[in-house]
Amino acid sequence: MTLISFKALSFDADGTLLGTSVGSQKGFENFFLEAAKSRGKEFTLSQLSPILLRLKKEELERRKQGYRPYVSALSARSHWLWVYQEVFDGMGLPNPGLMAEEFFARYETGEFTELYADVLPSLQKLKALGIPMILISNFSPILKEFLEKFKLSEFFKGILISGIEGVEKSDKSLFDKGVKMLGCSPSEVLHVGDNYEEDYLAGQSAGLQTVLLDREDRCDRPGVLKIKTLLELTEEQVFKKIPGSQQE
Repeated sequence: MTLISFKALSFDADGTLLGTSVGSQKGFENFFLEAAKSRGKEFTLSQLSPILLRLKKEELERRKQGYRPYVSALSARSHWLWVYQEVFDGMGLPNPGLMAEEFFARYETGEFTELYADVLPSLQKLKALGIPMILISNFSPILKEFLEKFKLSEFFKGILISGIEGVEKSDKSLFDKGVKMLGCSPSEVLHVGDNYEEDYLAGQSAGLQTVLLDREDRCDRPGVLKIKTLLELTEEQVFKKIPGSQQE
């Protein structure tokens, strides 16, 4: 990995620190496949993918018109109920609306949320190195409960959740507020996230350094600085020239 010089770190949450799992099955797609199985219907990823792709395109079109689903608990709930119902309906499952309500309620209990295996070892090492960290996430306010559940809050100097702040990444003001919490200049902060637009590009637009967490090596865009695991952030060569860090 290319040597990066920085004083502080900013992390995304969903897809970066927290993932989706249903029983032994991991991943957002498997959430829906397992939900279908619970209703006695076998569905394949190849059958599911076109439904998810259609919804992704529809969300992007909505966003062009100013749609921001993660600016409040209510908007996030409405968004995910729409996604769940559309997917369950597209899969031909019975009572998709009621099913959406059921699975969203279960989701809010944390039943389908897991901590990636590399998160705690990485945060513990970074904290020991004296690297200040914040979290900036497009998420419902329920994220605060998930962070407490997995004992993550203690690692962060500040936590900015769009559903509480009322503004999403990629709005520059959210990054500006995070940088102020860290007491650094934007160029001294490295933002880490799994979303190319909301994390990698938006962070750069706000003046931060950025790295894309690409766990499954899906991004083939040229020139993108990527890591496959958060543990790469703790490698000695990455920290060799951090200005202002405790190890200097």
